[in-house]
Amino acid sequence: MLTREQCESYQRDGYLLVPDLFSKEQLAPALAVAEQNAYGKSHEEFNAEIDAHPEIAETLIRPKGRRSFGGPRAEFHDIPTGIDAIDRTLEHEPFLDALSQLLDTPDMHYHHGFVYARSGRLDRGTPKEPWQGFHIDWAKPMLPPHPEWQRYGHIQAWVYLTDNDADCAPVRVLPGAHSKMNKLIRDPLGTEHASYRFDDIRKLPYKFEPVTATGKTGTVLFYSSHTPHSAQAFTNPRKQRAVLFYAVGRRDTSTWTLTEKRDIQERGRLRPFLTKTTARVRSLFGWPNPGDDFYTPETLNLIKNAYPEMDLSPYKESRL
Repeated sequence: MLTREQCESYQRDGYLLVPDLFSKEQLAPALAVAEQNAYGKSHEEFNAEIDAHPEIAETLIRPKGRRSFGGPRAEFHDIPTGIDAIDRTLEHEPFLDALSQLLDTPDMHYHHGFVYARSGRLDRGTPKEPWQGFHIDWAKPMLPPHPEWQRYGHIQAWVYLTDNDADCAPVRVLPGAHSKMNKLIRDPLGTEHASYRFDDIRKLPYKFEPVTATGKTGTVLFYSSHTPHSAQAFTNPRKQRAVLFYAVGRRDTSTWTLTEKRDIQERGRLRPFLTKTTARVRSLFGWPNPGDDFYTPETLNLIKNAYPEMDLSPYKESRL
């Protein structure tokens, strides 16, 4: 069980690092499967292969399709994978207990999970400056962040299969930003990728100091879906970052916090569709029905900022 201090830290900062939630021995079989899936061999053997044949790196940097989350040669990345060494990690009771405490409910809902392996030899596309790349991950209904971040958000949990030291591209987070997302995001869909993204955190009206989420094998990083985070480049290209990534939310709000990785083109098409369609059809995409207590004057104003041409009268009238 998490301590009161840990729970308070998560409430304040929007993230929590818990060391030794899993043992290294417990995760060793999962790491072996993740590496075999990612590289077709161990990571050490993969480094030796690139040393001997550096020309193959270019063909492996950007594999097509979503399987690239699992690594350059991955056959799968979604969890469940059908392989017990990975799938049964989710059964670890202390892990489930921590999720339940941080979500403040025993009734949880599994959104999705990924096997994620990233090699420094193939790392590309990471932000070049420390103030770039921060974003919050996509919510399926494409609703703006809600002020009640704990209830109307979900938790993202990274189980570290390897030592996630400062030189192997650990994720960075912005402590305290999670509780201000409804104030910071005015047009969450108006970027090239139609996502909640900040081009330069120095220009935000609040000052945030990024924290690098390092940890040894068996550490779990929990962070709110409202917490901005960013990738960073490897400083040691011979290392890798291998994690099991889970998104878990509250069952009572899972309809509109459930997340999935939408195709970029699909996101762009969905915005005008949601703007013009009916409230009933929006509910098919995860929006709460008119009359739900999700809709307050503040959240209606946030939706108006995100969808200026949307007719909000069904949601306003239901409050009368």
